Amino acid sequence: MKFTLLHRRFPLQIKLTFYALLFAAKSSFASVILFDDEPRNGAKLWATSSSESTLTQIGEPVVDGERAISMQAHYWTQSGLRIAQVPPFKNSILEAKIYRKSGNKGSLMFRRGNDSLKINLDETNNEFWTLDGMPGHNNFSDDTWHTIRINLNGFNLDENEKVLAIGIQGPLGTGIFYMDSVSFIEGEPDNDISPPLAGNWELTFEDNFNSTLLNPNNWHVGKQYLGMSGIAGNAGRETIRIENEMLQLESEKNTLNQGTKRYFYKAAEVSTFRKFRQKYGYFEAKIKYDSVHGAWPAFWLLPDKGIYGNNTYRRQSLLKFNLDDVSTTISSAFLRLKISEANTQSSIAVHKTLSTDWTQDTVTWNTKPQIDPLWFSHSYGEVTGNIIEVDVTSYIREQKNSGKEASFALIDNYMRSQLIKIFSSESNNISDRPALIVNEESLSPTEDAFVRGGNYADTNFGQEPLLLIKDTWGDTSPTFDKGMEFDIMESLGIWGEDISISALHWDGYGSQHKSISSGELYHNYSPDGFHVYGMHWEPGFVGMYIDGEKVWEHYDDRVGSLPSYIILSLQVGGWDGNENNISDDFKANMLVDYVRVWSEAQYD
Repeated sequence: MKFTLLHRRFPLQIKLTFYALLFAAKSSFASVILFDDEPRNGAKLWATSSSESTLTQIGEPVVDGERAISMQAHYWTQSGLRIAQVPPFKNSILEAKIYRKSGNKGSLMFRRGNDSLKINLDETNNEFWTLDGMPGHNNFSDDTWHTIRINLNGFNLDENEKVLAIGIQGPLGTGIFYMDSVSFIEGEPDNDISPPLAGNWELTFEDNFNSTLLNPNNWHVGKQYLGMSGIAGNAGRETIRIENEMLQLESEKNTLNQGTKRYFYKAAEVSTFRKFRQKYGYFEAKIKYDSVHGAWPAFWLLPDKGIYGNNTYRRQSLLKFNLDDVSTTISSAFLRLKISEANTQSSIAVHKTLSTDWTQDTVTWNTKPQIDPLWFSHSYGEVTGNIIEVDVTSYIREQKNSGKEASFALIDNYMRSQLIKIFSSESNNISDRPALIVNEESLSPTEDAFVRGGNYADTNFGQEPLLLIKDTWGDTSPTFDKGMEFDIMESLGIWGEDISISALHWDGYGSQHKSISSGELYHNYSPDGFHVYGMHWEPGFVGMYIDGEKVWEHYDDRVGSLPSYIILSLQVGGWDGNENNISDDFKANMLVDYVRVWSEAQYD
């Protein structure tokens, strides 16, 4: 299930900076106690299958009082406290004390909604939960108490949707945790952040990049296709990262090979394609970029009709490897795959998954783990019989050091509509099977499967001789008819510092192409180099803003009227000579502090 994390029920109310909202709980705010020595206010001890949830005995850990909850969970089972209540406050925080017994594994989680959706609490969503006042994670110290606080608004609960339970999910063995002092707490009111013009605004999208990972619910590498404008290739993980709570895009002069394609510059681009799109409203981002000859930073939108082809034909594949027998000193690690069938139009990307709690005998499209948007490698044009080797050394070191398995996803996210077949661990020929080669020693997958969408979304394909990959084509992003490219900000390094333009493009990019531009826009001085770029979009109108001031506007009945998705890019080249005579030591950066989008009630 995909859900947009930051769509708010309450107009004009959004999240403060992570630490402030989450969360300095103050005694003046109300609370509803759910556990204190015993379950309270309708809560109950809760466990699934063979797991257990009991009150502690004498000698077991307790925060204060006499009793805590002792939780034991096995693989794929959960235990904890059943709540089954609608959060009582507008800004409800679910707080609990957690203690993990030494030597145990397992992960924190809560369940929500009528379909009992399980939300694993990990680094992919720690913008919305804390552990001891810092972004949440599961690598906390054993044999001591920790405080977790979950900002329930951040997980976009619907009105009257219940929080069903909080607790742990077990590991492969048995996980033993303790929990105490569970409460709903009324959080501080959100700051009123709104666009720089009057209106009945509601925040519909926000990313402050407070996590260490690019949020898979918000972002996709590239657009509906991977190719970029200009003379560079999108290098994915090499040029896209989050550091110091900012999205950092990089471009440089360096060779990039992607299967049959070769570029002499690396660049970066992310978008909200298939994640978020909106028609009309106010779109805003706070951005800083290097004005270096060759650099081409941009903040822009493209239309998205929501036409992605028949989901029944989409396929993705998963592989998992146990690292228990791998040396703690890892000098090299490569994932090796052999293609059973593919043609020159193929597109294959290798990603890590953000959890490893899936099994080949049960995983389906609807239960597959979340996938890190940043791939390890991407290849075009790989054909039958080719062998792909992907360097995953850093990832294997991380997983080994944290005692976790390695889990990969093989996907095409760029609508190539080509079915690719890769030999699985069930292949008759051992030499064709996937392998993880660590320190020149070969490991076989412990699990592998493919999943399929649409009519097969609940079907398991865990015993097949082939792993399948396919994305589907849909004509979802044309700038003809009602479509339009909105360039909120773009700049060329050759222009110098603090100069950008805004522009609109429509009717394709060939002989019928039309456009209009603001001309050069000169920025006021900013001590930290950041500027806030925004666009107000209504039927027949766009207004462009820099640092809260309108700098250009355009009225025309032909202004685009299709929902559109957001793109952040640091390309190379362009026009005006920016693509020529680029220095051999070319390197540029673009920092994005936040992205926000609001809708206005009259155009919802």
